[in-house]
Amino acid sequence: MKNIIVLCSTLAAASAVHAAGDTYILNGGIYTKQNTWIAEVGAAGVSDLYKEQDNSVVPLLNFGYHGENLNVDFSGANYRVYGTDSDWVNLGVILTTSGIAYDKDTSDFLKGMDDRNLSLDLGVNADFRVGTGVISTYFQHDVSGAYKGYVAGARYFDIFPIGDADFVSFAGVMLQSKDFVDYYFGVNQNEARINRPAYTGDSSVAYEVGYKLIYPLSDNWNLTQSTQYTRLGNEVADSPIVDSEDQWMVGATVAYHF
Repeated sequence: MKNIIVLCSTLAAASAVHAAGDTYILNGGIYTKQNTWIAEVGAAGVSDLYKEQDNSVVPLLNFGYHGENLNVDFSGANYRVYGTDSDWVNLGVILTTSGIAYDKDTSDFLKGMDDRNLSLDLGVNADFRVGTGVISTYFQHDVSGAYKGYVAGARYFDIFPIGDADFVSFAGVMLQSKDFVDYYFGVNQNEARINRPAYTGDSSVAYEVGYKLIYPLSDNWNLTQSTQYTRLGNEVADSPIVDSEDQWMVGATVAYHF
């Protein structure tokens, strides 16, 4: 993994469901204070995705603009092309990334393997408001020539106010194409070693659950705490370079809106 994790606004478009506070779900992301710029910094502890991974504590950084229909930040961009905050169905387009990359400095176990590049993915969303929550569906395809495949999935978001804070829970399922699994978790014949046999995976399904707690410190400052658990699919977990099928991320940030 890279030494810096970009704070990703979770992919896919969604109806704008607002909590009692300033937190809302829009274009598949968890946002606070619509129509503002954001600067955010923090740190997270992460599980080792790859064996002998060097960094388990990483900085979290984000900067961008979150608007009524358009959101642009370090995670990419998304734009709502159909629907409004009050509609039950919204459609959108996304420009984002796979979120995975590695090089020779990521792990000693990966030395001798070719670099795996961060991709640029173009995708679409179809999202549905259900009660107090949103079901966000998405499909994104690599257009940069990195892994040359696709990722698709669905997530359910819900917001529960706790005093001045907003508690956002989510759960989802993600399908990763064979090309995605082969690129980021496969081992080519020329990369194989005694303790790292050649490996070719297949399409895989991962599951995730987590939450984000947003606490307002003032009109402009927010403190957030996030936790996410991901259960990797067998085709990814069986790769000889993967450390564990159970992946955790626990982090906290301070955000300034202006």
